[in-house]
Order: sequence, then C-alpha cells, then structure tokens
Amino acid sequence: MLSSLFTTGIYGYLDLVLIGWSLGLVWLGGLALLKKGSFTQKVRAALADEHLLFGDWCGAARAGAGDWAFAVSMALLQFDTFFMNSNMRQIHAAWYAFLATWLEVVYFGLLILKLVLLTRYSGLQLAAGYCFFFVFRWVFLNSGQFWVVAGMMFFLGAKDIQPRRTLRMGLAVSAASFFAVTGAAALGWIPTLRTQVDDRLRDSFGYGWFNLTGVILLALCVMYVCWRQAERLRWYDFIVLAAALLFCDRGPYSRASTVCIALLILLAALARFFPKLAKPAGARVLVSAAPAAAFGASLLGGRLYDPSVPLWTALDSLLTGRLSLAHEALAGSSVAIAGQRLTDAGFLVDNFYVNLWIWGGPVESLLFWGAVTALLWRLMKKGTVTESACLVVMLAHAVMEGHFIWPCINVCLWLLPCVLYLLPRQRVAGFGRSPE
Repeated sequence: MLSSLFTTGIYGYLDLVLIGWSLGLVWLGGLALLKKGSFTQKVRAALADEHLLFGDWCGAARAGAGDWAFAVSMALLQFDTFFMNSNMRQIHAAWYAFLATWLEVVYFGLLILKLVLLTRYSGLQLAAGYCFFFVFRWVFLNSGQFWVVAGMMFFLGAKDIQPRRTLRMGLAVSAASFFAVTGAAALGWIPTLRTQVDDRLRDSFGYGWFNLTGVILLALCVMYVCWRQAERLRWYDFIVLAAALLFCDRGPYSRASTVCIALLILLAALARFFPKLAKPAGARVLVSAAPAAAFGASLLGGRLYDPSVPLWTALDSLLTGRLSLAHEALAGSSVAIAGQRLTDAGFLVDNFYVNLWIWGGPVESLLFWGAVTALLWRLMKKGTVTESACLVVMLAHAVMEGHFIWPCINVCLWLLPCVLYLLPRQRVAGFGRSPE
C-alpha cells in the first residue's frame, strides 16, 4: 500500500497527510484522556496543549528540523518552477532528466514530514487545519487542479516557520534561477518564444509563455519588498523595482504583471512616506474588503458582460479578453458544490476568482477567500503594512491570472497558518526583522 502511495503523485502525498493527521487526532485524544484531572481539564488539555504528533521525543530538534524542512521544500519548489519549468527542459541533458524525476518527490516528502512529524499541534489547531485540508482534498478529487491543493498543503505546512529566513532562502533561489534562465536565453543556449504584438516584440526570455516570465518577475518584486520591508526602502530599492517594471513592460510585455509591479511601487511608496494612512480603522476595513470586492466584481462582471455594449467591450479589451472568457465559462457551466473537472469544455479562464468558483465550487471558493480576508484583516490590525500591500497586489493580479495560490509565487500566503489553525492574535507572523 505505501509503495503505491509514493507512485501516484499528488494523490499519494495527500493520502499520506490524511493518514498521518487522522492518526494524529486519535493520538492527541488518547493523550488527553490519559492526563490526570477532571473530564473538563482533559477536554481543555486536548484543545489547548500543543504537542508534536506521536510523542514529544527530541522535541526541540524536531521543531527545528521542521522549520528547515519547510524552507528547503519551498526552495526546491521555487527552483523547480523558476528554473526547471523553463525551456531548459528542451536541452535533453542527463542531469535535467534526473532532477525532473526526483525534485517533486523530495520537496513533497519534506513537506509531508513537516506536516505530520515535525509540527506542534493542539487538538483545536489540528482539527481546524484538518477541515481545510479535507475540503481541498475532497474538491481536488473532482477538479484535478494541482496548484490549488499543492498551495494549500504548503500553506498548512508553514505553521511555526521562521518566515524571514525562509523568504531569504526562497528569494536567493528564485532570483538565481530567473537570471540563469534569462541569461541562457539571451546567450542563445536555450530557445525562447518571440512574437510581434501591437508593433512590439514580446520575448519570453527562456520561459514557455510571456505571462509566466511576467509573473515570476512580479513574484521576485514581491519577495524583495517583503524582505526589505516598505518602511525601510531606500532610493536604490525603488530603482530596482523601476528596472523590473521597465523590463516586464519592454520584454515579456505581460500587462497584468506590469500593472501589478507599478501598483506595488505605488503602495510601497505610500507605506514608506505616508505610513499613517494605514492606521485608521476605516483604512483597515477598506483594505480587508479587497478580496470580497475583487471576487464579487469578477463574478458579476463575467455574468453581466454584454458584447453589444461598448463599455463592456472596452473593459474587456483593457483586461485582454478576460471578461468575455469568464462570461463564456459562467454561461456554459453549472455550479458544482464540490468542484468539477471540465476537461472537455475547452473553457479558458485566467481570472482566478472565476476559475476557482467554476472548478473548485462555492465551498472551496468561499472558504479560501474567507481565509484570505481574515489574513488581510489580521495583518492590517497588527500593522504589517508591507505584507498587506503585497497581498493586495497579488489580489489585483488574480483578476487577470491564476497564479495567486501558487506558493512559490504568492509568498504572502505563507502567513495563512494564523487563520488556518485559528491561532491567537499574537501569533500573526510577518516577514520583518524579529525584535531584539
């Protein structure tokens, strides 16, 4: 049985976590029953006391190993996405074939170890995380959307990590991978994709599609701002971001990523020079409403789109056809409560809000966007303006692309465990430097 679990890809990885967490819930319950005291005290202990599953042996070492397991797993995923998922795959080198075979097994194996054996949980935390995991696994069996369920596994695995250290490692691996691919493409070592659009040359710089190049560049900018922190940005940081903006516009000509890098620069400048703007309660409410506003606007826009109305066609052109594509998919499909696999329908929906609603269904959609809203509220309330601004930028990008839930792209969602596990307010993490 175990051998089959390791050979069925993501299905097997999900089953291993399901088995481990199910046994872990039983173990936590049994541990509480063996505790001395009244029944009420046993219940409180079961809900509140955090333990490593299956015994606290080597507790400190296992907790430290869990932090590194997540960091290495995340770095390998970023290397796989930013380097291996490029036209490097066309060089047919022996090393590439070897790495491509084993990379996914290694980083998912580390993540499973982190989730099952290297993380402390209370009964309440594990039960809350189990509910999220169960829903996304259940929907995945119907929809087959890899990145949605893989993203949720990584976000669940981010509990109790050191976000800043993991971010530094991820940024270094991502930047090195990106420059290696674009450099190899510029030197002609690997093929690239070129086309003429609006009298301009688009170049993918070694990746399989222009928008993938753009979103990787956006991800690097978001990681850079999270690492540097908006309130600490200097003039040279804005030069770096402006250079990325110019490259994204003149190179891959990815409109969504270019607009979002510009939005990132604007929000970073506001956070740097006008930090008091984010402090009023009204500002927190307004920013926290962004996921609901974008979700509602995307669904309503797709439903109400009318190609005979000039305003709709102009807006559709501005969004490079995203509205008409969403309208076609919404009109031609029904709502499935637990997701659906529309492989024969031929719908292409880049708007992630609409995409998740159709393929993931209302349960997964509302659960996920509710968690993102709660995270944004908690970040704003804590005063982590940098992370809040970067998350808003990624929410804007989700209107035109589907990379929002990729854990290697949207690093802001590494902070989701405070919501997924119902952690208290003081355990809302950020990417800033820890106080001395």
